[in-house]
Amino acid sequence: MDRALTSVLVAAAAVCLGAVAAPTPALAGTFETIHNYDVDITVQADGDLSIVETIDYDFGDEEHHGIFRDIPTRLRYDDTYDRVMPLRVDGVTGSPGTPVQYDVSDAGDGKTEIKIGDADQTITGVHQYRIAYTVQGALNSFAQRDELYWNAIGDEWGVTIQRATVRVVSPGQITGIACFQGQERSSERCDASAFQGDTARFGQVQLSPYEGLTIVVGIEKGAVAVQPPILDERWTPARAFAVTPVTGSTAGALAVVGIAGFGFLAWTRGRDRRYRGSQVDQIMGNPHGESETVPVGDADAEGPVEFAPPEGIRPGQVGTLVDERANTLDVSATIVDLAVRGFLQIHEIPKEGFFGKPDWRLVRTDKDDGSLLPYERMLLEGLFRDGQETTLSALRTTFAARLSKVEDSLYADARDQGWFAIRPDRVRLRWRLLGFGLTVLAIVITVALAATTHLGLIGLATLLVGLVFWFGAGRMPARTAKGTAMLRRVRGYRRVIDTADRYLARWAEQENEFPKMLPYAIVFGLTDKWAHTFQALAAQAPSGVTPIVPWYVSSGAFSAEGFAHAIDGFTVATSGMMTSTPAGSGSSGFGGGGFSGGGGGGGGGGSW
Repeated sequence: MDRALTSVLVAAAAVCLGAVAAPTPALAGTFETIHNYDVDITVQADGDLSIVETIDYDFGDEEHHGIFRDIPTRLRYDDTYDRVMPLRVDGVTGSPGTPVQYDVSDAGDGKTEIKIGDADQTITGVHQYRIAYTVQGALNSFAQRDELYWNAIGDEWGVTIQRATVRVVSPGQITGIACFQGQERSSERCDASAFQGDTARFGQVQLSPYEGLTIVVGIEKGAVAVQPPILDERWTPARAFAVTPVTGSTAGALAVVGIAGFGFLAWTRGRDRRYRGSQVDQIMGNPHGESETVPVGDADAEGPVEFAPPEGIRPGQVGTLVDERANTLDVSATIVDLAVRGFLQIHEIPKEGFFGKPDWRLVRTDKDDGSLLPYERMLLEGLFRDGQETTLSALRTTFAARLSKVEDSLYADARDQGWFAIRPDRVRLRWRLLGFGLTVLAIVITVALAATTHLGLIGLATLLVGLVFWFGAGRMPARTAKGTAMLRRVRGYRRVIDTADRYLARWAEQENEFPKMLPYAIVFGLTDKWAHTFQALAAQAPSGVTPIVPWYVSSGAFSAEGFAHAIDGFTVATSGMMTSTPAGSGSSGFGGGGFSGGGGGGGGGGSW
């Protein structure tokens, strides 16, 4: 009796589905429509799904190349994992005159796209496409049954589907079915659904744009070898850079070893040397030239007070020796020094208007430059390349290339003087290149570890080490014993300029000697103190006579206070001028938990 009743129900459903599937003439007009969308799903014994979709697509009057089908193959499983359903396209065929070339690609957002058609051919009207593909890992396993919960027709089609049918064939008996249609999360039932034995059928008259059809099929337990879901851990920063006993201890050890390694290299190779012996030997050198590493705590030692630059050392040399860098301040001080020594004059040009800026004219004298050091001659010739006169404003944006050559010559001079065994700029460059290489390697390692494992923290530790080497490069230049000796003497001379007010009487007795200290004050950053003392000397001069500064011509009446202020502005303007460059350079589906769009598969498509 029960078997006879089941046969009657199945026959009735078949009649209904047959009515649903009756052909309908193509509608007039240009609107795109899917007349029939048939899906045939065969559940294989190994759990794979063999799916054939037959789509009667009406392009209307508008020309298109074909259609595309986007099928979700990666779905959210839980807070940690995504469920992956690998898809293989078995083939695409079509009605006569339908181009069926296809390309499979990653469409993003967890979808695989099958793009069908010919970019060099357009079509109109009704064309049928038959898409065959296989999906792995789509079945769900429960205690009393296995289950296919599948979005047979996805809710991402932007056209009306006039009729939809789905057939599912299983290797075992089907124990129950459900079907939902409509927009995403709709629980509205389909127009027709029935099953008998190993086959289930579903049908729906008309799906509006962005409505889909989801089927649920229960299969007797044991008929299918259902494999566990294929899970792929979702990438998150917390996952990639997880702090665990392994990652924490390994990263910590790497960081400690790497930083300690740099510290060891800086300790052994980046420390200055000094002459062995007494303080006098350390300053003047011992008979045998024996040297040792400067002890910790003694690096800032000074030599005796020096009232003149030791051994005639020039301001640019002082700046390079003191901070191991040849920079714009050293070159600015050299310009002033050349003026003090009579190779050029500096003429002040008053600013024009309230918002104007002051300028200075540089005039080269006829004094023979044969006594100049190479970097000094290079600077002088660079300033006056276009004539015997120039202004700072005229040099703006044109002097940067020449400045680089002057700085390079300063580094060469520091090495030639024996103050450094290797030019400090080249030492820094070597260590920066090493740090850069380590940093790039660490970035590659970090990205690889973070993308594929939980060990990204270890990569960050290597990155930290690379950055330490990179930014620590400035610590690596080391002075020779001769360089350390000269540095201490230079510090003695700096002390005199810093405390020059104690020696006012001395400078007053040596008329016009004090102005010669200005270029060194610029290098030492003591211009303000120098100016204070200069003004005091002017105030103490007999009958208000101001010390003579023949190389500087002010725009008005000369005064010590005005000169001190102007020379500070000149230094700032010169540094800015030299570095300027031209503009432009640079769940289950049963038990009330099912709904449309709730299973695997789905997606949508359209024309192109």
